[in-house]
Amino acid sequence: MNFSRLFGVDAEYMYYNLSIRPSVANGPANLHNTSGRLQSISLDGIVNVPYHRGKLHAYGIFGVGFYQRSVSATSEVLEANKAICQPIWTAWFGINCLTGTPTTKQTLSSFSKGAGGFNVGGGVTYPLNHLNHSKIYIEWRYHRAYQSDGKTIVMPITVGLRW
Repeated sequence: MNFSRLFGVDAEYMYYNLSIRPSVANGPANLHNTSGRLQSISLDGIVNVPYHRGKLHAYGIFGVGFYQRSVSATSEVLEANKAICQPIWTAWFGINCLTGTPTTKQTLSSFSKGAGGFNVGGGVTYPLNHLNHSKIYIEWRYHRAYQSDGKTIVMPITVGLRW
């Protein structure tokens, strides 16, 4: 929704595939068949640059939202006082560890954590048709969510179609 030629707002949903580095998954953490994803919903302000280059138009975008980080791995039972805890187990999989081992018998399989965050970025659009206002766009964003175990940062480059 545009309030003027310069300012507007939009609501967005984002799905981002989070991969766990092989050096982490295959290292001491010994994680098998790992996957991760980040989903968010945000309310964003858009500032359109008043000058353009031919048909190319630039804009800046910023907003706040809610981010849900989810990870999964092949299910593994961790015996109390037998397995040595790895940092990724506690940070990304919610395994409770004291004195370097799991506190009770726990299953490492999947875990989700939600938090608030923000995004900022910019992009350019190129109009396809003045009748229906469709545009091709390319955009870069910096997203940061503040989970209790640290922050999650993603920087996607998106190419798409707006109408």
